[in-house]
Amino acid sequence: MKIGMIGIGDIAKKAYLPVLAQTKGIELHVCTRNEETLKEMAETYSIQHLYQNIDQWLASGITAAFVHSSTESHESIIDKLLDNGIHVYVDKPITYNLESSTRLMKKAESKGLLLMVGFNRRYAPPYMKLKELAEPNMIVMQKNRGHHAGEARQFVFDDFIHVIDTLLDLFPYPIEDIRVRGKQENGLLHHVVLQLESAQGTAIGIMNREAGTSEEKVEVMSATETRKVINVNEVISHIDKDSLTLGSDDWQPTLEKRGFHGVIATFLEAVTDGSVSPNHYQRDLQAHLIAEKIVETLG
Repeated sequence: MKIGMIGIGDIAKKAYLPVLAQTKGIELHVCTRNEETLKEMAETYSIQHLYQNIDQWLASGITAAFVHSSTESHESIIDKLLDNGIHVYVDKPITYNLESSTRLMKKAESKGLLLMVGFNRRYAPPYMKLKELAEPNMIVMQKNRGHHAGEARQFVFDDFIHVIDTLLDLFPYPIEDIRVRGKQENGLLHHVVLQLESAQGTAIGIMNREAGTSEEKVEVMSATETRKVINVNEVISHIDKDSLTLGSDDWQPTLEKRGFHGVIATFLEAVTDGSVSPNHYQRDLQAHLIAEKIVETLG
C-alpha cells in the first residue's frame, strides 16, 4: 500500500517516520520543499520515493497521506488530497477555526474518505488504563508549560486541544454545560480552565503556560478508586490508603507509550479495511467545536 507524507518537521521526524519506516506492507512517499530534508530521509530511512512537487506526489498512486505541514497549510493540502480520493491523517488541529474544519470533515464524509486527527493520547496505554475505571465522578487534567504565553487561538487550537480531546475521551457522560475561564495580558493568553458538566460528574482541563515547568497529569476519580498518570507514564491506583502501580513497563518504547503506534495502526487499518465508525467524523470534530467556544468566550 502506497502511503504519503507531506511536511517533515519535528513531530514527523520524532514520532511518525520512526514508526512508519518500520511498518510492514507500506511503501512510503514523502513530499517536502526542503531538499536537505529529502536527502536526510533517503539516508536515514532509505526512502526511495521523494518529491518536492506536490502534484507529482499526488499523482504517485498513494492511497492515504499523513499531513505534518504547518497548520496554516492544512486546509489547501487536505482539499487536494480529498479531491484526489486520498484518505487523510492530519496533525491536530485540522485548521485554526471551526468553520473550515467542519467543511473539510463534511467533505471527507460525503466522499466516503477518512479524515482522522492525530489525537495520539486516546491510544496511549497509560490513558487507556484510566478508561477502565467505572463510573468516574471527576476527571482533572493539567498540561502545563513554562514561559509560553501565546495568542489565544493558537494556544487553544495548537496545544490545549489535546486536553480537550483527552477529557472527551475519558468522560463517559453527555455534556450538559461548558464553562471557560482564562487569564489574558497584553494580547497573550497565560492560562485557561475548561469545565465540562454532566449530571454524573465533572471534567476539568487546565493549561498554565506560566507554570515554570512542563508537566502533564491526569486524575480520574470514582467513589471506590482514584487513578493518576503523570507525564503519560505509569498508572498509579489509590484505593483507601493503599497505592499500586498498574501496567508500568520500563521497556515499552516511548512512542508506543505515548500512543503513536496505536493511532498510526488504527488509521492504516481503517484505510485497509475501508471501515469508518459512524460517529468518527463528529468525534474528531468535537474538540474543535469546544476549542472555538473557548476562543470566543475569552474574546
